Amino acid sequence: MLTATGSAIIRAVDTAGRAMVLLGRSGWQLSMLRLSGRQLLRQLDMAAVGSVVVLALIAALTGMIMVMQTGPALEPYGAIDAIGAIVGASFMREMAPLWAAVIVLARVGSAMAAELGTMVVNEEVEALEVMDIDPIRYLVVPRLLALMIGVPILALVANLVGLLGGSFVAQTQFGVSYADFFQAAAAMLTWWDLLGSQLKAFTFAIIIAVIACDQGLNCRGGAEGVGKATTTAVRLSVVFVLVADLILTAFLNIGWRMIG
Repeated sequence: MLTATGSAIIRAVDTAGRAMVLLGRSGWQLSMLRLSGRQLLRQLDMAAVGSVVVLALIAALTGMIMVMQTGPALEPYGAIDAIGAIVGASFMREMAPLWAAVIVLARVGSAMAAELGTMVVNEEVEALEVMDIDPIRYLVVPRLLALMIGVPILALVANLVGLLGGSFVAQTQFGVSYADFFQAAAAMLTWWDLLGSQLKAFTFAIIIAVIACDQGLNCRGGAEGVGKATTTAVRLSVVFVLVADLILTAFLNIGWRMIG
């Protein structure tokens, strides 16, 4: 038991240290503007454009469900007009960046880990090194930058579509006009909410990209290793995104109290 526990701790620390080194090397390459433009456009298309439809659908349905769940609880107290504020705050502060991260890590993060893992297994990464091409600059930096740009944009899309979905149900089911719904949301939200939402999305993007690329580049064991790297990348991304969400929410709550 002690041996297994110690081995697990050592592996966890090794993975964390390796990921931090990868983030540092990627940040250095990014600060020097050393990246592949073609790879960046390809990754942006996959990360942002390719995720818009499914994210919009999920955000709209989530907004509708939130109104259906919240409306009956508010209606007996005559507080149904506040439903826009509740849905708006929930989406801006929490649901939008979290949904954007979940969709990206499930769709894009897993694909990144699998793609890089396959390249490692096929010795394509070693071929890049032989040709004096830095794999970090050519493979990791475009993926990292694409998610840093794409996930905050997706969070904005989720905010908008979620509120639209919620306002539709509020109008049809509870008689709350679109104007009253969005007016209540605007009265509740501040610039700090938008800043916090974008900060969360930006942080989640870095976590997903670094974990996915680290797992892919350190893949071993052929096709089976690629599968393990992909599932590990998704599992670790979910855990660390939620941990980061908890920490960021704690700090942002201090700001909300100061503004309030």
